[in-house]
Amino acid sequence: MADILLVEDEASVRNILTISIQSFGHEVIACANPQEAELQLSSRQFEIIITDLRMDGSDAGLDIVRYAKGNQKNANILLLTAYASAETAVEAMREGAFDYITKPVSRTELGEIIERALLARTNVKPTKKHPHEASHGKLIGHSMMMQRIRDRLERASKKDFTVLITGESGTGKELAARFVHEASARANKPFIPVHCGAIPENLFESELFGHIKGAFTGADQDKTGLMASADGGTLFLDEIGEMPLHAQVKLLRVLQDMKIRPVGSTKETQIDLRIIAATNRDLSTEVEKGTFREDLFYRLNVIPVHMPALRQRREDIPDIVLTILKRLGYPNINVSKECMDKLSTLPLAGNVRELENTLQRLLALSDDNSLDIDLLEEYKSTSNSTALSLEEMKTQGLSLDKQLENIEKTLVEQALSQSKGNATQAAKLLGIGFRSIRYRMEKLGMKEPK
Repeated sequence: MADILLVEDEASVRNILTISIQSFGHEVIACANPQEAELQLSSRQFEIIITDLRMDGSDAGLDIVRYAKGNQKNANILLLTAYASAETAVEAMREGAFDYITKPVSRTELGEIIERALLARTNVKPTKKHPHEASHGKLIGHSMMMQRIRDRLERASKKDFTVLITGESGTGKELAARFVHEASARANKPFIPVHCGAIPENLFESELFGHIKGAFTGADQDKTGLMASADGGTLFLDEIGEMPLHAQVKLLRVLQDMKIRPVGSTKETQIDLRIIAATNRDLSTEVEKGTFREDLFYRLNVIPVHMPALRQRREDIPDIVLTILKRLGYPNINVSKECMDKLSTLPLAGNVRELENTLQRLLALSDDNSLDIDLLEEYKSTSNSTALSLEEMKTQGLSLDKQLENIEKTLVEQALSQSKGNATQAAKLLGIGFRSIRYRMEKLGMKEPK
């Protein structure tokens, strides 16, 4: 158990982080502003300090880092930041921060980085683990499919080539990227994740390559780009399909020459990094549409890795369920065979991310000692019938036709369930004729009830 100081000005975020940290067994003092934090820092010692970077419209987190380094000699400082301010986070690390956490942060990621900070504070080196057991590389599952994935990732880690990871949202593409990094010779260097869809198009080049003072209006000082921050390590470009074309040209040059030129500069700088990219899009289709450069696609696709959807490896779901429950702090909760079977048959369009959300819902609404299986029926009927938003459809790579097909199939299944398999009654519930429901079932690949 550690004494942790949390500084976060947004009340909702502060409350969530406080609950998460307490769930790991740590003591937390939560402050709403830098002034409260300085009072705490001047009156007691902490082992870990977690502070937001942006507060009250300024980089107040930097001031906390500097203040803490003066009177908290044994504390490790973790900085909460957004992608748009990642270069300032790197500056904070130079000032003495231990690491930075990109918002939004999951409970699992928060627990892991706190553990690393505590280990570093006590000068305890974690035991060297097999790559797929590393802190960020827990690709759970013993199916033949996952064994092949792990084998390919381990082979990829031995060579310094680019890797392109594809797969639906929630299949673990970033975990796969971390797996490669942690199993490689670059494991002790930075791993910098960048979500290409989270950076405004007009700031893309500045964020990746940096800029010099005066390069454009508002550039009042030099800025280190994310590529330079990843020098020696790995740059993970998540959702590479979202990268604008003008930035794709510069990325291609980096892959060819391993040199970067900040915006506004005439000087190129040599860098040494590995690039791993990921996408839920079909980049070959994007190439045909003219939204992604063909030459860049071939440069990235040296070692292709496809992460399978959870529905393609349902035999792994029990292991994943138990692992998630342990991470959430419920290692001993009872999960009946019937409940596990039900979990293993859910559609899980959002894959592991949706499975974790489902388990969190069950934990919140069930008794303390076991998961309530009846809640799964309620979840299944409500979640399946709910249409996705346009943004969710985009994230999951679904077309309008596919989404309409999913909704149609769900409604037909519900009608057949309510009518106990009577197709005539099901057709009446849906307001269509018997021939129409038979046609729809055939089109959707559904077996006719006996």
